[in-house]
Amino acid sequence: MEPDTGLNHSSTGFVTVGKIMKPRGIRGEAFLLPLTDFPQRFDDLDSVRVEAPDGTYFALNVAYVRAYGSRLTIKFQDIDTPEHVGRLREHFILVPRDAVHPLPDDSFYVFELEGLPVETASGAMVGHVVEVLSYPANDVYVVDRNGEDVLIPAVREIVRIDQKAGKIVVQEIEGLL
Repeated sequence: MEPDTGLNHSSTGFVTVGKIMKPRGIRGEAFLLPLTDFPQRFDDLDSVRVEAPDGTYFALNVAYVRAYGSRLTIKFQDIDTPEHVGRLREHFILVPRDAVHPLPDDSFYVFELEGLPVETASGAMVGHVVEVLSYPANDVYVVDRNGEDVLIPAVREIVRIDQKAGKIVVQEIEGLL
């Protein structure tokens, strides 16, 4: 799953894939923190939407993204000094939602799950997914149930995602809910 999906901009149709970090060198490059499990997505970026810390957006054209040791750097067109790119530090890089890397069947991005209603197999409403926690064994859905967080392990024996109906169905297991 792409953790960038933790920052879902579904109302704008964009998904966060990276964060601009400190400047690198003297030519206007900056270190890039990937917020995706698919760093190859940066290979073909031409233009991106950038979100400032105050929530405003603007578009920038990408000159290139390249590896610098074990990290990535990004260079934007018409930004040629460390001072200029330094003003973009802590800004997020967004791409259109339809440009995300395709996933195999029965796999979902976090942004596709957040906000989904959760109900029991008998149809009782549990709440809505507010967060997805990633652990080595499996993900855990944090579901808001009337102001209280309910943790539901994301395992096939317990959870079924009904993409067509836009909901998550949870088996009624004693002690789970």
